[in-house]
Amino acid sequence: MAPYGDRGWFDGKWLTQTIQFENPSSSWRITQKLQEHETLFSADEYISAGYYSESTGIFTCEEIGSSTLAIMKIRMQVPNSPDHASSSRLFIQPPETEICGRTLLEIKALEAMTTAGCSCIPKYITSKHANQKSDGWVPGGFLDYIVMEKLEGITVSEEYLYDLRLEEQEELRQAFKVSYLECQDLGFVHLDENLTNLIWNKQTMKCYIIDWEAWGGKAYKWTDNEYRRWGLL
Repeated sequence: MAPYGDRGWFDGKWLTQTIQFENPSSSWRITQKLQEHETLFSADEYISAGYYSESTGIFTCEEIGSSTLAIMKIRMQVPNSPDHASSSRLFIQPPETEICGRTLLEIKALEAMTTAGCSCIPKYITSKHANQKSDGWVPGGFLDYIVMEKLEGITVSEEYLYDLRLEEQEELRQAFKVSYLECQDLGFVHLDENLTNLIWNKQTMKCYIIDWEAWGGKAYKWTDNEYRRWGLL
């Protein structure tokens, strides 16, 4: 993987766009970009493992006709990073027309847990797969959308955690354990153990687990080492 500077793949033209969905039929207008994260791969990484470079944008959106607010995650294929500096030419990845595997994993997890009534994830609303048009970064490349519930709370970070009093940290850990076990009981174990994948609502004492792009179905007996894996201890 290699950096590609501070380029923003999702520019201002995305704001105020209205995206149409079929299942269920609905239209959502993008209102604000919250963050963007790119993952770029070299020729060797593409050839050896089939990794496609991508950027994921997180937006707030509003449903046309109801004013319901939600989160829209858009995953888009982008041009790959250059080869090593010693290379005399750039390798260009071909467009990947199929839906990204990480998108599929997240849809499956959110849809299943939403149907089961899970209380600690963003509820699934809708999704769709499309391909970039001729003026896109990678014409024909994947362009995946997921719309999900907008959660109330604070995204956890090391700085936020360390600013909490010891008893508040313990409250967060206990709420996380309840949520972790609820998801595990439904057959979903989150594999991206990162504080930023937790949203903490102190008013309701609810810890939400987000970004279900990497998960497994194997259940493990709970141990407090899980706190360490997630950076909560």
